[in-house]
Amino acid sequence: MEIVLRVEGEEKTFTQDFVSGRIFRKTLEMQKKIEGDIDVSTLDLLVDYVVELFGKQFTRDDFYDGIEAKRLIPTIVGCIQSVVGVTAESVGADPNAPNS
Repeated sequence: MEIVLRVEGEEKTFTQDFVSGRIFRKTLEMQKKIEGDIDVSTLDLLVDYVVELFGKQFTRDDFYDGIEAKRLIPTIVGCIQSVVGVTAESVGADPNAPNS
């Protein structure tokens, strides 16, 4: 999984190839957060999740300042879907099936 952010005027790619069980657990929590209305505090929580998911290779401010506004929510949702999808595939489930 990767994220491209603009840092100090240049695009920088951050990658993550390991998802811990703890991050998977947190992903399930974040998945519920995006189902409702997103306010500022929820958005901060979601961004902090992405920062943690990527092993704190960048900060909350780096993320907010380095991502284009129209890509903010789709990037967060993509991260959540990626973690859930990889985990679902590992147990033979269909990652595209609706959640129960």
